[in-house]
Parts: sequence; structure tokens; C-alpha cells
Amino acid sequence: MSVKIAVVQQETEPGAVEKNRAKALRFVREALAAQADIILFHEELLVGYVENLKELAEVVNGPTTQAFQELLQGTDALVLYGLTEREGENCYIAATLVGRGGVLANYRKTHLWWAATGLRHEPTYYLPGDRLVTFEVKGHKSGVMICYDGDFPEMARSYANLGCTMLFWLNNRGSRGHEEVERLARTNSLIMATSCCCGKNERGDTCRGGSNITDKDGSLIAEIWDREGIIYGDVHPEMVLEARNANPWFRGQRRDLYC
Repeated sequence: MSVKIAVVQQETEPGAVEKNRAKALRFVREALAAQADIILFHEELLVGYVENLKELAEVVNGPTTQAFQELLQGTDALVLYGLTEREGENCYIAATLVGRGGVLANYRKTHLWWAATGLRHEPTYYLPGDRLVTFEVKGHKSGVMICYDGDFPEMARSYANLGCTMLFWLNNRGSRGHEEVERLARTNSLIMATSCCCGKNERGDTCRGGSNITDKDGSLIAEIWDREGIIYGDVHPEMVLEARNANPWFRGQRRDLYC
């Protein structure tokens, strides 16, 4: 049975939480009308990188999660979105999975970007997560990572070794196109859905997006650049494990040798 993935490429305004949320809800309605099974948004969807992020951050089951949950009533669809998460005095860059019953999973970015100054020096503002997170989409084991996480190939490989057939990658940067996804998908036999923002970031720089859906052999299913919109892909995760078993870049690994 196929899974219909919807990846939203949204232009958001840093710090404009209610405006960004309202637009995201409109995209969810559109994707639900298209019968999407899971709807993916980008990293830091609501807040972005702003000085007052602690004031704007939300708890996991906060107003945005609840708004998505309300829209999902009467469906089996899921929303996976980039949350600026607050827990007590601490903040995390999170990816929150929401269904009609509420929060199903919450992943906290494990690799914080440090090679920058100002608002993009993430260790100044956030704590890192300490674990990988998996969940099911229509019975298929899936994983999630956020931006810099995916620059470490160990992340995608670890999710594949955990038996995931789909991997969802949220980004908030200039772009994250298919050319950066192809090898990860191909060498791990992973279906990958990758989201990125578009429009202007907090510095006024243009983000081109490049959100894409990539099949288990690295081939491109759909991609979007330089504009808002939704791309869709009907994928077949039930075929991944057979492909992985025949994949020389996966099957030939020597896990007993690696640190």
C-alpha cells in the first residue's frame, strides 16, 4: 500500500508566530484535500531565528500542535513540523509529529550548528537532543532529523540500521535540494522527504528552498524551488527492505569494525 507524502515549502516571517501558523494551517487543509498521509513542514516553522525566541517558543502540546490536531480530526493523516520547543527554562529545536489524538513523537535536534555567530550559533540558545526518534506512518517505520543532523551520514545510516524505510529531514537554511539527498537515499535504500523554507531569512538573505521527495534508489520524485507550495509523492515503503538487501552500499557494511 502506498504512502502519500506532502512536503510544504513555506515562506515564513521570523518571529511572526500567528501569521506563520495561519499560513501553515491553510497548507494543511490543502494537503488533506489531496489525501496526504503525512504532511511535512520545515525546521523552526513558527519562530525562526530571532532574539526573543524564548518568549515565542511553545511547549510540545502548545497552541500550534493543538491547531494541527483539530484539523486532523476524522482523518488518519499526520503532520510533522519544526517547533521551537520550550521546556521549563530550556529551548530545543524540535520536530513534532501530530495526529488526531495529539503528539505521537517529538525529536530534538541532536547536532547544533556552531560554526556561526549571532542568532545562528545554536548552542547559545538551545540544548541538543540525546536520542534518535522513530515512529510509524501507515505501519512503516520512519525516522526524522533536522538540518545539520543530516550532514553527518551516520544519521541516515543509523536510521536505516534501525529498520526505517522512510526518513524525514527538516531544514531552515538557504536550500536543501535533491543533490544533497540523493546519495543518502541511494546508499541506505531510504525514501526521503526533505523540507526547507523559502523567501527571506532573518538577515534578509534569500532562501531558495529545494524541498524534495526522493525515492529509495536516489531518484527524484518531486522538487520545488524559489516559491511556496506543496509537492506530493506516492511512495512504496513496503519495497524498501528488499531493495536494501540487494544494495551493495548497505549490505556490505562491517558494523563490527566501526567506532
